[in-house]
Formats: sequence, C-alpha cells, structure tokens
Amino acid sequence: MADRRMPSGPASVGRRPKRAAPPVMTGILRTSLRSAIRLAEAAGGIASPLLLLAIRIWLSQSVLVHRIMAMMLASGIHGAPPTLDMLFQSIAPLLLVVGLFTQPVALILLLEAAWNAYAGTGTGVLEPRSVLLLWLLVMGAGPFSLDAPLRRGLSWIPFSPARLLIALQHFADRAFAPLLLALVRVSIAAAIAIPGIVALRWSENAMLGGATALPAPGWGLTTIAVALALGLATRFATMILCGMLPFAGIAAPPDHRPEVLLLLLLLAARGGGPFSFDRLIARWARGATPWDMMEDHSLPHVVVVGGGFGGVAAVRGLRNAACRITLIDQRNYHLFQPLLYQVATAALSPAEIATPIRSLFRGQRNVRVLLGEVTGADPTTRHVLLGARRIPFDYLILATGAQHSYFGQNGWAQYAPGLKTIEDATTICSRLLRAFEEAENAADAAERAAWLTFVVIGGGPTGVELAGALAELARHGLEREYRTIDPATARVILVQAGPRILPTFPAFLSAAAERSLLRLGVEVRLNARVLGVDAGGVDVGEQRIPARTILWAAGVAASPAARWLGRPGDAAGRLAVADDLSVPGSPRLYAIGDTASSRAWRGGPVPGLAPAAKQQGHYVARLIDAAIEGRKLPGPFRYRHFGSLATIGRLAAVAELGRLCIWGAPAWWFWGAAHIMFLVGGRNRMIVLFDWLWAYMTYRRGTRLITGEPRASSAA
Repeated sequence: MADRRMPSGPASVGRRPKRAAPPVMTGILRTSLRSAIRLAEAAGGIASPLLLLAIRIWLSQSVLVHRIMAMMLASGIHGAPPTLDMLFQSIAPLLLVVGLFTQPVALILLLEAAWNAYAGTGTGVLEPRSVLLLWLLVMGAGPFSLDAPLRRGLSWIPFSPARLLIALQHFADRAFAPLLLALVRVSIAAAIAIPGIVALRWSENAMLGGATALPAPGWGLTTIAVALALGLATRFATMILCGMLPFAGIAAPPDHRPEVLLLLLLLAARGGGPFSFDRLIARWARGATPWDMMEDHSLPHVVVVGGGFGGVAAVRGLRNAACRITLIDQRNYHLFQPLLYQVATAALSPAEIATPIRSLFRGQRNVRVLLGEVTGADPTTRHVLLGARRIPFDYLILATGAQHSYFGQNGWAQYAPGLKTIEDATTICSRLLRAFEEAENAADAAERAAWLTFVVIGGGPTGVELAGALAELARHGLEREYRTIDPATARVILVQAGPRILPTFPAFLSAAAERSLLRLGVEVRLNARVLGVDAGGVDVGEQRIPARTILWAAGVAASPAARWLGRPGDAAGRLAVADDLSVPGSPRLYAIGDTASSRAWRGGPVPGLAPAAKQQGHYVARLIDAAIEGRKLPGPFRYRHFGSLATIGRLAAVAELGRLCIWGAPAWWFWGAAHIMFLVGGRNRMIVLFDWLWAYMTYRRGTRLITGEPRASSAA
C-alpha cells in the first residue's frame, strides 16, 4: 500500500504555497471565507432534508384544516355528498406526510390555488404557502420520504415512460432550482422592502419635523432586502430575519408567518444559488479566480495526459481547486467510444459522438489544453515529455487509454483494422461500403462472394455490436439500391475463441445475444481460433474463409505509460496502482482508466469501462483537491458497478444491471436512453436522437460516404 502522507521538503505541494507579503491578508481572508462556506454548506446539507419534512407536515395540516373549514362553511357541519375534490383534499395530507407522489400532489394544489385566485376566492398564487408548494414541485420530497426509494427503483425499471419521468425530474432540478431560489429571494425581499421603505419615509418626515436620527429598523430592513435580492450574504441575512420575524413588519399576515419562517430557513440552508453574489464570492474564496489562475505560478500544477472519460472527469473534478491544470491529448476532441461502432457502420457521423476538448472547458479558466503526443514522463525530475518540450508537474494523472492488441501478430493490423479512434471508424466504414461496390462490379462469382463476406474477430461487446449493426446494414439499409447483387445475401461471421460470446455477462444473457444474432443472419462460431489473417481471408482452425473485409475486436493493450515510467505492466500492459490509484514509489503520480490495473472491485480487477474511468477520475480529483487544501484524504478507491450493456440490433440488446438482467426490446430502449444521457453536449444528444428515430422509422443509414483511397483494392 502506498504511503498516503504527502512528502516533505521543498518539492512538497501538499498545502498551498505561501505567497509574498502583499497577498497574505488576501490569503487569510480567502481561507476564513472558505472555511465558513464549507461549514455553512455542511450545516445546510444536514438541515435541508429535515426542512423538507417539516414543510410537508406543515402543508398537510394546512390542507386538512382548510378542507375542514370549507366543508363546515359549505354544509353547516352536516354531511354532503363526497366529490372528487373532497376525496383528493382528504388524501392529500396523508400523501404529503409520507412523501408519496409529492410532486403531483403539489402540482394539483398549486393549480387549485391558481384557480381560486382567478375566481377571487383565494389570496393568490404567490402567497408563502404556494411558494412552498412550488418548492416541493421542483425539489421533490427529499430523502425522508417514500418518493426517494420509489425514484431509485424507477430509474432501474426497463420502462421508457418511467425513465422519461426520472429524466424530466433531473432536468427540472437542474434547470428550475436556481430560478426558484432567485424567486424566493426576490419575493421575500419585496415583502421586507415595502414596510422598510415606509419606515424610511416616516423617518425622513420625522427629521423634517425636528427629529435628529433615523429609526434603525427602517434602514436595517431595507439593507437586508437589497442583500437578499442580490444574493449577498444570503444565509446571514435570512438568519437575522428569522430572529426579527415576530417584530419586523414583513408584509405577511400573522397566520402566514410560520410559512415565511420555513422559507427563510430553506434559504439559510440552500444559500443564494447560482444567480447570486454569494456564488461569485464562493468561487473567489476557493481560489477559482478566472482571471489569474493560469498565471499564478505559486499554485500547484496538475498535468493530465489523455482527454478520454477518465481525464475529462479528473479535470472537471478540479474545477474549484486552487491549482493550475494542463490537459494534453494527441487529438483535439473527446470521443464517446461506446457509439464508435455506429460511425463504423454508417449510422452516425463522427461529429455526433465527438466534442472539441477546448469547448468542454471554455468556462473552466484554470485549465490549459495542449495538442500533442506525450512521449514520456520522468517521475524523478517531475516532467512530462511533449516532443522537445519538458512540462513540469506537481501532480500527474495518466489517463492515456488503450490500443489494439493482436497478440503478437502485428502484421494482421493492415488486413483487420480495430476500432478505437474516429480514424479507425471512418476507415472501417469506407471498407464496408466499398465492399458492396466491388461486389456489384465483380464478374466472378467467387470474387463477389468474397466481397460479400464480412468476418468480425472477437465476441465481446464491440464485436457483437459490430456484427449486429453490419447485418442490419446489409439486410435493411441497402435494399433496392443495387442491381447485380442482393446485399441481404451478405455473410456476416462472428468468430469467438471462447465457448460463448459476451463472456463478462451472465451465461443466459450471452445465449440471448447469440439467438438475436442468429435471427439477424449472423453466423456465430464459438471455440474458434484464428490462425492467420491476410488480404484474401481468414484461417479459422483448419478452415479457410475467403473474405475481403475483416474487422478486429478481439483484444486491447494499454498505452505505453508503463514503459515511460520504466515499470512492468500486467498481461495487457497496464500499470499496477495502489488503493488510491497512485503509482507505487512515485508520489503524486496517478494512473486511471485503461492505463491502470486496479483491484478495487470486490477485490478483483476494475473493468475497462467508461463508468470506471469516470469514477477513477472523480476520485483522483477529490484526492488532489484534499491534498492541496491540507484536508483529510479520502479513503481507498472502490469501484461501483452499475451494469453492462450491449446491443445487437433493432429491439435486441442485453443489459446486466446488478441483480437485474433484461434482454430484448426493454434492454434496447434502456441502452438507447443510457447512451443519449451520457453523450457530451446537448447538441450531440439531439442530433443522435433524431438520427436514431429516422433510422428506426425508415431503416436508412444517413452517413454512407466512402472516403480515403479511390480504389478498394488499395485499402484491402
């Protein structure tokens, strides 16, 4: 186990470096503010769930009391035939108390308040009770409710409307919560400002009449109202108002003051929100001053090599850390690799699954992005080698990903390309489409058959998805477009060396995936070893398969990070890391994602999946942030496995979600929703969703362009 204490000496950056004399007071002020903000946020995090419970209890009794009073006024205490509204008003208090269907109940009560205001029988929709209902509608019932486990359960159910509902709730929380906080602040400020301004006017009149001083409450309340409206010292101002509520002339009837108190306490717990001066002060206190972060060389320098899932997660996790970050990648885009096979099979274009790295961090000003290929790293002098440049680092995160592995047969690469980059995908797409063109031109039957034979080597998720998408392209995407050949007669052969495909999935899901492939017309060959690959075909055991298009999905190897550091790697070339993902013997040097060999999943190796890389990136960011600030470091990294997905074709997929395993159409819909959600960028999500809907309705592929060399023979 690696020593988790930071080293001592001049090179140590375990704590923020001392600055020159002029900024000392600024540093003390920042440190004090940062501690106060963290303490307030921790207290607010504890108080918020309790306040939501108190709000539900208060509103439930309020609804019940109003219902009883309305019934007494309407029927003179004598019984009246029950109506739907009466039944809802009777059950609504119980639902609010237990926190079941809280948001629909709050919506109905809000609509009723709006109708009563329109009819002139209510006090309006902006009364404190309605604002509390709006808070429940946007924020939900909180953890102390039946909605919390129900929401977690719905997120795992393979039912499209349920997942859509959860997605809408997440969207409402992200989009409307900041606006709601601003609305509450402004409404309370208005309630305070009206009597405050009246007091000021009275004070001015008193001075004109000979008075010598202004009454303090008028100036005080007006100042607090302005502070709340601007979101300045929100928690402090609301706590003062809580103490002054029985005496301050806030424009609210006495029976509404408990609701006003709850709103004030909520503001004290949540703070001013994004649209406030408090947020700017918090960023400044955390050292995230966007105008001088990269120029302040007294801050620790974190170098991240690799702009994949792990590297991007690490950089984002350090967005509020007091450090400079340099992200280096040999490509200028972040690639969503799980959908790369769809580019290879003409379903999507490259721009739909790739996002420029610079655009990801345009708002994170403590990041500098460098385009280039890292050729080495020196843990002794603490430099990264970028061509002829040497870039110093205080912390280094290696997230360099993986590359193809041909198990010692590197000569096969020119005949059987793998799928790791956009260049790989576009090359494969051109080969696939050119194969049909060459088959259309072929005069010899044997040559035509070879062009129409496609061999995919490897039965993991990538191989299964490639084979299924290729079969769908041949049978449904190209019909009626050729005159000499029938693309539906193309052979798609999936070769797997083991006894079943998808070996990391449960056996019955592997069987379900194999049945789906067979229905698509894919030939699945198990326990089949590939002995040779050349321009004319594949040698599988003792059989020769003539094929002009061969795709490799059989294995990967780690990047050369282990060689850079002069350390041995495992069988796949990955660096062995400690339980905190650090490289043993190299302090403040971390490896994550496919670069690292970590046994943090129930004592076993962490799988090479995008969620694993993202979790490791977030963890290392938290660890570095804690080390810079001198806080207690987080415990050992533990991977949380949320499941594995693989799609075969239209309405055919398999999903392993912990103990829940699904296949067929439910898994296919779940797979699509998950990949849309995890795509980077709203534009990409919308375009991919539209392309998928178009392909689903028309069976057409929209990105069938042949690029590269003009003749297929040169590419084969």
